[in-house]
Amino acid sequence: MQITITKMKRIIVYFSVVLAYSLLAISCKEDEPVIADLSVNVEDIAMGADGGLALVEVSGDVSWYTSVEEPWLTVTPATGFGPAICEIKVDSSVIAEYRNTDIFFYSSTGTSKRVHVVQAGYEKGLYIENAEDTLFVENSAEIDKRVLEIKLTTNVQFDVTIESESKWLTYKKTDIELDYGDRPRTIVSRFDWIVNTESTPRFAKIIFTPDEGEPVKINVQQKAAPKITDDRAGDSLAVLAIYNAMNGIFKWDASENMMYWDGVELWEATDKEVKDNPKLLGRLKSVAFRLFETKETIPYQVKYLKTARSITFTGNSNTFIKSIALGNEITELAQYGNLKELTISAYGLVSLPDNFMLLGKSLEKLDLSSNNFEYDGLECLTKENFSKLKVLRLNKISRYDTTKNLNEITKDSIGFRWFTGYGDGFTPSDKVNKTFFKRLMQWDTLEELSLALNLLDGELPSNEELKADPEWTEFYEEKDFDKNFATTDEEKLFIDTIVTAKDSLIGTPKVWPKMKVLSINLCFLTGDLPNWILYHPYLAFWNPFSMIFTQETDAINSLGQKAGFNSEPVSLSNYSAVNKEKSYYELYPWRNPNYEE
Repeated sequence: MQITITKMKRIIVYFSVVLAYSLLAISCKEDEPVIADLSVNVEDIAMGADGGLALVEVSGDVSWYTSVEEPWLTVTPATGFGPAICEIKVDSSVIAEYRNTDIFFYSSTGTSKRVHVVQAGYEKGLYIENAEDTLFVENSAEIDKRVLEIKLTTNVQFDVTIESESKWLTYKKTDIELDYGDRPRTIVSRFDWIVNTESTPRFAKIIFTPDEGEPVKINVQQKAAPKITDDRAGDSLAVLAIYNAMNGIFKWDASENMMYWDGVELWEATDKEVKDNPKLLGRLKSVAFRLFETKETIPYQVKYLKTARSITFTGNSNTFIKSIALGNEITELAQYGNLKELTISAYGLVSLPDNFMLLGKSLEKLDLSSNNFEYDGLECLTKENFSKLKVLRLNKISRYDTTKNLNEITKDSIGFRWFTGYGDGFTPSDKVNKTFFKRLMQWDTLEELSLALNLLDGELPSNEELKADPEWTEFYEEKDFDKNFATTDEEKLFIDTIVTAKDSLIGTPKVWPKMKVLSINLCFLTGDLPNWILYHPYLAFWNPFSMIFTQETDAINSLGQKAGFNSEPVSLSNYSAVNKEKSYYELYPWRNPNYEE
């Protein structure tokens, strides 16, 4: 019998435990998630001179207690376990000035929370703790973090003025609503600052002037920019600073020799430039910044890349929606004359700085493809300004490259929309660039030009139209086929190649005579293919069936016409489709890959 009772007790205990755990599990599923640690719902309390009550909500499944040093403030309850509502009672003030204190909530787990209490005195005014201290801001930060926040308590409206030598600090006006008579409010005033590019700190004074009461002055100091020396160490520091400021996806290892960084090349002893200038040895020769996230122009540290021959910026995130005006920072490199190649593609640019032409003193290659240029964003790109330029890439320079019907566009501007300047019936609006293409055609020193995927409308001029154009002055002459006028072996070899076409070329317009690479495909061009294209000395180099003749598929130009040329050759050895008696290879037999003497 004893055994039976014992067994029964065990069974009852067992089922009791199981039931308890089941109820606990159900309860945990139905109840709100338990906050395991201490938290409070407010950080600041502002009181008027008459005092009063404020409520603080305590949360957390822990034991807690409070600590207050000032006798004019009490907390009820002062201790507890778990959630509670604490009443904060503030006595009426007996002084004219503001006073403040802290309430500390401590938990059994070691966590603490602080609630700051500020009480106004009998006088109206504005109060900032530690106003006599100088506030410091960094010299640089991400654009969204260039903010100085100042917490203040006031029972009156106020104005803000800033005294500084340069306007590097600006006020973001804060609207406040004062309620319950003279009850003070604790608010945060925000100030924007810009990057300090100088190696010295700069200063400002913020003056808060209340409608009643004395002004409060705050001194602010911005840290100096790190000093970047004119040596290899300075090169590496500048490269790291640039990519960091642009929020680059990949990071270079600062502890590793710069010569092993991806996308970075240093000057070597075998380079011709080093033989002429030994100081270049080991310095930065080229750098490529790829894949980043920025809303701003190129960081100012680019001006320290004095020895760079080639600089590339490409791959800004969400390029399509960016509207970035390129600043003057990159143009400061013009004074050194080393920069030969510059790429700023897929960046989100809408314009170039006024002094961008300064780079024309040295640049030989410029790539501004895949940007969002506006109507007149490229006006400085001329032969006169960039006399040494050989390569110009302007593929897809408008954000609206997906537009298929120019005839239906009613917006004043859709980015860089342009017109060749030729073709009957075209009456482009004021928001269509009418001169840029004509100037490009007269750029006779270019060796590569890429204009693919653009809102380029109109027709290519015929030989006859160019001859009748008073602005066109370049035509093939006898001297172009005379080796005595050639200055290099390459020019002499070129004459050997084109001399067979001499009779056909003499007197015809000389369009892009040195152009070895040309792409005008996937635009909105129409009309006939002109002879200067069909018989151009370098046509065979251009891959013309893909990079010249093919225009935007199923696209409509501003006249409602389907984009595309009226006819195109069957091949370079057969021009019958365009009613030409001679084919390209008949004029230039040496260009024919199947040519046999």
